[in-house]
Amino acid sequence: MTYQTTAHGNQPPREEDEARLRVVKPELPEGWRKSLTARAAGCGSEDALPPSGLNTVLEANHEVLQAAVPIMKEYEECFMRERGLLALLSPDGVLLHGTGDAALAESAGFRPGTVLPGTVRPEAVSEKGRGEDASARWGCWIEPLRGGKRRIMGFLALLLPRAACHAATPALLHAIAANINNQHHVHDLLSDQSAVLELLTDGVVILDRRGGIKAANAHARRMLDIPGEENTSLGPISDFVRDGAPFMQILGQKRTVMDEEATLRVGNAQKRYILSASFIPEDKGVVCTLAETARMQKFAVRTAGSKAIYRFSDILGESDVIVNAVQLARVAAQSDITTLLLGESGTGKELFAHAIHNGSARKSGPFVVVNCGALPRDLVQSELFGYEAGAFTGAAKNGKPGKFELGDGGTIFLDEIGEMPMEAQTNLLRLIQNKEVARVGGTTTKSVDVRIVAATNRNLSEAVARGTFRSDLFYRLSVLVINIPALRSRSSDIAALAAHFLRKYASALNRPITGFAPEALQALRHYSWPGNIRELENIIERAVNVAKSSLIAASDLPDFLSLRQEIPREDQSSPEDAYTGDNLYMQECRAIINTLSRCNGNIRLAAQELGIARSALYGKLTRFGIDYAKFRNRYR
Repeated sequence: MTYQTTAHGNQPPREEDEARLRVVKPELPEGWRKSLTARAAGCGSEDALPPSGLNTVLEANHEVLQAAVPIMKEYEECFMRERGLLALLSPDGVLLHGTGDAALAESAGFRPGTVLPGTVRPEAVSEKGRGEDASARWGCWIEPLRGGKRRIMGFLALLLPRAACHAATPALLHAIAANINNQHHVHDLLSDQSAVLELLTDGVVILDRRGGIKAANAHARRMLDIPGEENTSLGPISDFVRDGAPFMQILGQKRTVMDEEATLRVGNAQKRYILSASFIPEDKGVVCTLAETARMQKFAVRTAGSKAIYRFSDILGESDVIVNAVQLARVAAQSDITTLLLGESGTGKELFAHAIHNGSARKSGPFVVVNCGALPRDLVQSELFGYEAGAFTGAAKNGKPGKFELGDGGTIFLDEIGEMPMEAQTNLLRLIQNKEVARVGGTTTKSVDVRIVAATNRNLSEAVARGTFRSDLFYRLSVLVINIPALRSRSSDIAALAAHFLRKYASALNRPITGFAPEALQALRHYSWPGNIRELENIIERAVNVAKSSLIAASDLPDFLSLRQEIPREDQSSPEDAYTGDNLYMQECRAIINTLSRCNGNIRLAAQELGIARSALYGKLTRFGIDYAKFRNRYR
């Protein structure tokens, strides 16, 4: 609606406009119309802002100036011919820009910074206009300019001699104002898009079909070493990425890419990024996104479940041996010292590794768990250190990062380190020394910042003596050694641990079990626990499931616990004495013990006689808590 007499016609002013601009009073545009016609008739008063004030106003209204000035220039010749004036006003009536008849603008004192009063005295018009009403000689229309949420961002005023006015003049002004509003909307969209582009955490590069950079956000400029802050007319991509590969390949093949690992030669360095590319319709180019491989790898580690969840407060026990172990682990957490955890299977070595990571400065970084004993021998190298594309038959076409790359900036936990093949030990030693990793099939190395915590239930000193474990790697890993005590050596903690597991499973299974009967607790305390804490947890879970009352009775425990087996002592005259009983569990123990006795503690010979692999025998020794070294000592 054209403002000839009112600011809003029949519409009441909007509350947000009133609060923001304070210029939606109906009388203001009417006053400005009268002021413009009075000035055209030579009756206006001089009222202008000083230069400093004008600069402030122009800066405050840069949005409407940016949208309106180019469109106003398109109509300049038209209004010059008609001896008219098209003026852009601020929301509070300051002339920001004018176009049209320069002679009229000069005679009427129309220049940027001119302040239009809200009211004009009628007698002033009559006197200086020689009795003629200025409105009879000049026509004036005012149209609002609106931005987002219909906020008023300014006014467009058209001043014409009455002889040049016709019925379509208000519609012409309305069309010009609508054009300016649309232009401002486009500017808003482009500004929003640019802001969003800059806020993205990935690098975004928009290329034309010839490989020229049309736009690049801040992250992309940093990744590709593109100088400056301007995001347009940056030149060809080949100026920043050697040969433009793989971008030129994507453009040449018109190939859509989704999360492919790409190696880019930027300057004199090789950089790895995760690259995606989507084509713009009508062959207008391609939008490429670049993600940091380290960030993507950390995300992959988190989603894969490799996360340290336990803390030192989760390690239960008040016995001296466990308290000393925890104190030493807290010391390990204060630095990046390579740490070796020694202990039987089921003693909680991984729990300690979690706590060390969460107690360190790396707690916000990735925590990667590697079971060295579970990795296929042929794949150990590629799993630990990664591989390049085409490194071997069946390799992923884009290569794959290894565990150490995934653990960059965090901690890698090498469980069962004693099972690692010799060839992988060599590469691990090199990584510890140089802090660099080389992928299988690759020709370059990558620096990694990873803290190593290793664990084993094997005697690494004996493995070194047998030649199955590198001595130099052993010394590198054992900078700080923490011995995790077996459960049988901390019998005073059994009751507390059993109560903890009882609460855990009673809550999970929604069973009203509150404690242990005295005879059940006595059986738990007198058992040797060859499977350590893991075995205790499993037994308590079973008991919670089968218990018939609110207290776990001895009958709810496995039969072999009722044998009241005594905890082995170092001064026992014979290792066989600790393993007595008539059930199948104890028969297996005695069979292993008898075989070890005949073989003088030789594991290889004992495994052959028993018809099992050495690794299986080691597992059974750990499970039953049998120290084969004692059998060797007996016959010396």
